[in-house]
Amino acid sequence: MGRAGSAVAARERRETAPPGYERLDGEVPVLYSPRLAEKAGELSGYLAQGCRTLGQILSVEPPWIVAYLVADEDWKEAPRDNARPYPPGLPYFTRSVEPPALVLPGDLSPVFRPCTVATLPLTVWHELAHAFLLGREVVRTPAWLREFVPQAASAAVARRTGLPLEDHLSRMEPGFTVRGFRGPAGAGDQMSFQNLLLLLGAAALEEFGEGFLRSIVHALWEEDEIVDGERAEELLGDALGQGGREWLMSRPEF
Repeated sequence: MGRAGSAVAARERRETAPPGYERLDGEVPVLYSPRLAEKAGELSGYLAQGCRTLGQILSVEPPWIVAYLVADEDWKEAPRDNARPYPPGLPYFTRSVEPPALVLPGDLSPVFRPCTVATLPLTVWHELAHAFLLGREVVRTPAWLREFVPQAASAAVARRTGLPLEDHLSRMEPGFTVRGFRGPAGAGDQMSFQNLLLLLGAAALEEFGEGFLRSIVHALWEEDEIVDGERAEELLGDALGQGGREWLMSRPEF
């Protein structure tokens, strides 16, 4: 899924940004609204940290992608997979452009809770982990596994970079289990679901170390049939290692 630097240089760019946007080169180039220049620099740093760290953890080259930092007034012009714009303030990853892109809002939606110094970098690393995972074809999986991987990955980057993750986690108030979550759901429940997965991912890292992330990502790349709930539990349990499935079943988030 990774691409060597020479290959990147040889590829034709077909980036699509609103008129007047500027470009900040880096490990992940950022196309940004001029009034968001300071935020673009901040995001470029998080993206560089995430690319280097996730590449090491997953034992792969970083994907060839760009990031769009989009002002509120330009949100409808951002690249996307669907005809209708995504809700304002909600970041996402899209393969509708070449290279594929992380689309990041100038301001995160108020639905992102808790709001701490960790919120923005964790969100950026979550979307970046989606880009790593989707650099190869991945079969459909239950929502909890599909979102657990980037949440655990973002927690792993936070641990390596010294981000105050524990303070962020201590402010969460879980209200259900990840397997009990059913869509469609409102933004508040969606955020609670993501928070549960972050708690579970952080606990897995504490118990088993970060090696399980490489195992589960590579296992998902090797699957060629739709993954149901039972298979998802088996894949994650095996990736965690000895006692992994029993530990998973014992967790209140699960």
